[in-house]
Amino acid sequence: MKTKLTLLLIVVISINNLLAQDTLSVLFLGNSYTSVNNLPQLVKNLTNSAGKTLNIDSNMPGGFLMSGHANDGTTFSKISQGNWDYVILQEQSQIPTIDFYRYNDMYPAITDLKALIEQYNPCAKIITYMTWGRRFGGMQCGPGNTYCSPNFVNFNHMQDSLTSAYLEISEQLNVQCAPVGVVWQNILNDTNLVLHSGDNSHPNIDGSYLAACAIFSSIWKQGVSGLSYTAGISSQRAQYYQLMSDNVLFNSTNDWNLLINNPSANFSESISSNTATFTNSSSSVNSTLNYSWDFGDGNTSSIQNPSHTYITSGNYTITLIASNCIFSDTISKTIQIGTTSIEESAANNFKFYPNPTTNQITIKAANQLLGSVYTVYDFTGKSVLNGQILSEQCVIELSNLSRAIYLLSIGGDLKQTFKLIKE
Repeated sequence: MKTKLTLLLIVVISINNLLAQDTLSVLFLGNSYTSVNNLPQLVKNLTNSAGKTLNIDSNMPGGFLMSGHANDGTTFSKISQGNWDYVILQEQSQIPTIDFYRYNDMYPAITDLKALIEQYNPCAKIITYMTWGRRFGGMQCGPGNTYCSPNFVNFNHMQDSLTSAYLEISEQLNVQCAPVGVVWQNILNDTNLVLHSGDNSHPNIDGSYLAACAIFSSIWKQGVSGLSYTAGISSQRAQYYQLMSDNVLFNSTNDWNLLINNPSANFSESISSNTATFTNSSSSVNSTLNYSWDFGDGNTSSIQNPSHTYITSGNYTITLIASNCIFSDTISKTIQIGTTSIEESAANNFKFYPNPTTNQITIKAANQLLGSVYTVYDFTGKSVLNGQILSEQCVIELSNLSRAIYLLSIGGDLKQTFKLIKE
């Protein structure tokens, strides 16, 4: 059923922007389906309207196959420059629909290109650019007409073959897929709009704008709806295209591996006395992760599974950031170290007073604590005074200490630690 644009309602679910930066560099490798209407520039213009920056480069010779790119000097030169955040791969429009070329040309070539890209760009992520079927379907043949596709009865028949091919290789290589062809399919099945140019193969400006919308969201992990850039298309139609693109990217049953590169941060902890040991269980599909720990007391670490000894008892918020180049994930947990108050220490048959104090304190201890060692630490963790509790009321002279906050430990090894204020 065809629907008038003015009556169309679409529910769009947005996701958080998971990128750790607002400037990215993207290399487009394809052919005329990418170069017509300058698709890379359309994506850049959408990015500008979102308040972000996209640095772009491309190699888009007409009719080029992925196997051509895998053996092309210009492609190699651009890949080997390094520092790409994304490389977008667009296969020739017929090859994925012909089984012989799909399995013996397209898939091996994309696999080789992925290895080459990762060799020179350890942080680069790949997006396969799913193209669209011919307007009226038909049989598609490769070089020399030796191998051909089925005789597709219409656009949908051919699009289903393209969708299958792009999803299969994207799943095999654990890479993203920009489902441009599916966005086209949903619009063509919903309206009488024309997205093909006069050759019934290449895109008109509407078709290229749709491709740019889907690729924008694949790069930035956010919806395109509401962006001001329209490529000269009417605002009403551009808004419809934006909504339809977002609906496919974020509301469909297929997730297009959209978040496959995003790490998942997680950890567990074990606490012994004042020492916490952290076991890192963060994960990522494609990359080795880097870690940034904040122990909540001003100390940090970048090792995978750290341990940390706290100077004083209390509650501490532990924050772990797991990062994968431009992607990151953060998790925070609160842990409790030791006792936290004088009242709790009294329950353990121990208290001291006065606190704050000027020159001395008196430790009142139960019999079972007699003979225990006491230690006073400054806030850097340095021991400045120590002795033994030899009576139930043990007086400790503090006149030689400067005015500051100290830590009083009873039992050695920071088994019970309390804040002590010297005025």
